[in-house]
Amino acid sequence: MTPALLREASRQIMLRVRAEVGPVRYCHFLEFTTGKGRRSGGVRRPHLHTLWKDAPPDGESVIVRAAVGVLERIAGAHRHECEEIRTAAGATMYVARHHLKESQAPPAEWGPTRRVRPGRGYWSRPAEELRTEAKALVREKRVRKRFMAALEAGEETCGPILDDEEIEENIARSLAAPPPSVIRICEPWEDDLRAA
Repeated sequence: MTPALLREASRQIMLRVRAEVGPVRYCHFLEFTTGKGRRSGGVRRPHLHTLWKDAPPDGESVIVRAAVGVLERIAGAHRHECEEIRTAAGATMYVARHHLKESQAPPAEWGPTRRVRPGRGYWSRPAEELRTEAKALVREKRVRKRFMAALEAGEETCGPILDDEEIEENIARSLAAPPPSVIRICEPWEDDLRAA
């Protein structure tokens, strides 16, 4: 299975599903087997986990038939599972705990590969907007944690004990400053290794 073949399989599945079910939204999660299974022969194989939105209650069998047909024909895949996620919390747990394990990352020969592959319109807002918001939230959490740790350690010399409003003002000032830039400096021997 190559990246191009996987993209083609995804495209054909969507064409079949949308032709039979109507407009549905999806998000694929790409994972690879570890290659350590008894029958793997040391080969790491890709597989997709897909979350579907807007599928009618009776559409599950159509989606499964479409995926099974395409993946058996194109990739020789023989194992397929389908389960309903009933709550938003269940979807969050499924995505956060199950996916993006380092041991199931794409192998080096696949090059830089996106592991989360949402279809157009899957997210409630554009992905770039959501990504920017998530980065800002993570930064705020880190700044707040560092500031509170410094207060507890007695490193903040802001005069007498700060009240909640003064703490928030200090955190807001830190957030208003541009985030630090990370510049990676490699050792000369690292360039030699890349050239080899």
